[in-house]
Amino acid sequence: MRTAGKICHFMGLLGLLGGAVHAQEKPAAPPKPESAKVNKSKENPAPDLKVDALWDGRKMVPFRAMDNPKMVNMFQADFLEDSDYILGITINGESRAYPTRFIWWHHIINDTIGKADGGGIVPIAVSYCSVCNTGICFDPTIDGKTIKLDFYGLYNGVVVLCERETESVVLQVEGRAVTGALLGKQLAKKPLLDTTWGKWKFLHPDTLVMSPDNEYLKFYSPKGDPEPRGYDKFPAPFFRPTVTRGDKRLPPFDKVLAVTVAQPKQKKRDKGNLLRRAYPIKDIEAANSVINDTVGSVDIAVFLETETVTANAFSRMVEEQKLTFEARKQADGKTAIYDKETGTRWSIEGRGEEGKLAGKTLEHIENHLSQWYGWSAYFPDTSIYGHNEPPMPGNPFEKKP
Repeated sequence: MRTAGKICHFMGLLGLLGGAVHAQEKPAAPPKPESAKVNKSKENPAPDLKVDALWDGRKMVPFRAMDNPKMVNMFQADFLEDSDYILGITINGESRAYPTRFIWWHHIINDTIGKADGGGIVPIAVSYCSVCNTGICFDPTIDGKTIKLDFYGLYNGVVVLCERETESVVLQVEGRAVTGALLGKQLAKKPLLDTTWGKWKFLHPDTLVMSPDNEYLKFYSPKGDPEPRGYDKFPAPFFRPTVTRGDKRLPPFDKVLAVTVAQPKQKKRDKGNLLRRAYPIKDIEAANSVINDTVGSVDIAVFLETETVTANAFSRMVEEQKLTFEARKQADGKTAIYDKETGTRWSIEGRGEEGKLAGKTLEHIENHLSQWYGWSAYFPDTSIYGHNEPPMPGNPFEKKP
């Protein structure tokens, strides 16, 4: 029922700026731009981009990016419940939390983070697609220049961004520019934790958090109505026509931890390669919340905190020692993650909290939560943990004749 309520809320917002949405199989073309401004967003497309499926929603929906939102400390965050979901980031000695109740409407926050005495202040771009539960933090630096990202629309049922000056379209899942002057440029990703406010402030009691005190307050979901972790169906008719492909090994709205593992270089000039694997959340739960795995030649571990559905992935190598992780029940009935080799207890962020390796940090492996459709459409060659069958291409949203 909560998802249904959110869908109604989503649809209601679409009319706020006069962008009427009609039930149709193909997305309506957005109004023509002002004559003084040329729409450059679809110029010079990437060869693999299906331009007809790239939906420009800038004239249809009221979503707007936000720059440098007001931040407050945790004691001033009376606008949050502990159960609210946030996107948490720690860089250069500073932690910041972005509530999904707010960021789902913006889809992108352009901000800075870090302390001068902790490594310096650096730019970040925090993005979120609430429908497929994809939260990603980018380093918005291209060729030494910091860019600003804005909301653009949809592709493969996932939010798409664009660069503010050139209107170059950037695919959120990939971080790759697929049109315009920035074609082919790639944004690097930074670690982000998709968790609850209660969990994040426990891990980072000195955190700052985005305040709703701004001109967009009326668009945010009210306190007590947390944004769900992904939807179980598309909330509007213009999503389905943007989906170009899929994989039928899993139901499209199954939740997965999507992991990208960089393989080591074999030669000096070797660029290495990337292997991708999806870990269904239900399968991590069935494995007692910890999976020890090997992807290509890299030994990795996947952690899950079931109470908050917080997941993360790390290398299993610490100081040339390969660790094997397991969840152990504690005196309070909750579970904690330990390694068998040293008995060290580890946090969901990969920090050694107690034991021989206390103070050490596991190497982070790129990952984010997603619905299966929002990952498989972009990476059809991905493997699925626990599944031996080959990819099963097919668009799950195509209407049957």
